Amino acid sequence: MTSRGAPGHQAFPLDLASTSYSYVERSNPAIQGLLGKHVTSRRAGARILDIGCGCGANAAALKKSSPEARVTGIEPNARAAELARRACDDVFNGTLEDWAQSANGASFDALVLSDVLEHIADPISFVRSIGALPLARDALWIVSVPNYAVWYNRVRTLLGLQGYSWSGLWDRTHLRFYTRRSARELLEYCGLSVVDEACTPSLVQSTAPVLRRLFERDVQKGEHLALADSRAYQLYRTVVEPVENRVCEVWPELLGFQVVYAARL
Repeated sequence: MTSRGAPGHQAFPLDLASTSYSYVERSNPAIQGLLGKHVTSRRAGARILDIGCGCGANAAALKKSSPEARVTGIEPNARAAELARRACDDVFNGTLEDWAQSANGASFDALVLSDVLEHIADPISFVRSIGALPLARDALWIVSVPNYAVWYNRVRTLLGLQGYSWSGLWDRTHLRFYTRRSARELLEYCGLSVVDEACTPSLVQSTAPVLRRLFERDVQKGEHLALADSRAYQLYRTVVEPVENRVCEVWPELLGFQVVYAARL
């Protein structure tokens, strides 16, 4: 049986063979904020290890605000790794385990896990395996996961609606789901101490299915950062997002789309 079409048309999201890389990516402002507060503002030329870097959206934003920072990306998806080389200083196409075998005593100021743990079947073993690496001992961990308890998912659940999609909370490759509380419990259970936290707002994010349709052609052409580079998105970041952030801080468990923790071993 063969695939029936491209994302957003006839292909079913759970048909993993229908596309090699399907995301419309943008940087996570909460990650950028925590990195700036705890790392790049304190050390020029900070070394960042971005585990599961995707096509490099976070790296691109970090390099724009801190050009002297050095970002090493690890990405198992070959297409995403190819794209990430535009933003990262170094990109390893493979798994963390494969990369660690040739790390040769590398050290970093921060480790970034941006929306990674929800893709891992055994997140405890995964986090502990990272913690066992010498490079993780002195680094600040920045961990972001989608918030299962975000308001629009509560509404969908109440209405009995559930379905996988190309990206977002019900991403077709998500294996685990977290709330603000359960994500923190996972990190602490694995021996990490949370030192700071943030969240990304959800009001505009709730329109993601519509936005995806607008940028579908860009995704098919491999321009996965088309949204982040658009004028409309830049206007949103300048005018709308600051207001959304203030609203989100009132009730992050309900209004946050992603919860982000800064932690140390």
